[in-house]
Amino acid sequence: MIAEQLINYMVPPLKPSDDIARAKQWMDEFRVKALPVVQDEHFLGFISEELLYDADILHPEVGAYPLMGETCIISAFSHYYDILRVQNDHQLEMVAVISDEKFKGVVLISDILNEFAKTAIVNAEGAIITLQTSLNDYSLSEISRVVEMNGSTVLGANVKPDLDDPSLIEIVLRINHQDVNQISTGLSNSGYKVTSSFNTEDNSFDEKDRFGMLMKFLDP
Repeated sequence: MIAEQLINYMVPPLKPSDDIARAKQWMDEFRVKALPVVQDEHFLGFISEELLYDADILHPEVGAYPLMGETCIISAFSHYYDILRVQNDHQLEMVAVISDEKFKGVVLISDILNEFAKTAIVNAEGAIITLQTSLNDYSLSEISRVVEMNGSTVLGANVKPDLDDPSLIEIVLRINHQDVNQISTGLSNSGYKVTSSFNTEDNSFDEKDRFGMLMKFLDP
């Protein structure tokens, strides 16, 4: 899914000449903590709720406030992984979509989460396995071979640097079977360190765990 397909047209842009009352009203109405500011189809940045309610900064119009996230933009044809990377860099709840240097709308990170939650990676019965290895020893084909030898399939995989040891990587696997004991043993025998595994259908796997699992795949 690309950025232009994820634009939330319910979130309106402000103009620099708009008064603060309108900005506050729209933030409250659309339940967002920031809004894009646009002039003549040119994206200027985001104005934040925090600034609007700062008693030390009182201006009548949006344009008088310092804006943020001027570079929190993405092209209309960018994949949603790229949207998440930009969002992660700026720590904002939305990203501006630009096409031919013109503002097209914003993508809310919550909308990406909702779309991703509909995929088989999240909805299919199965389990999550996290592995650790060096980048030189990583082979997705080898991991898939071990999983398939045990009658399972890799539904999704994500690789990222290990936060504690930059020489290592963390691999998060989504498997379509709930019993992963044999798979874990096979991966261990292949030289991968299995750091965790859990069944997504287990009663102890609550909504917080589901969100955490989701973010493991979305973490840029």
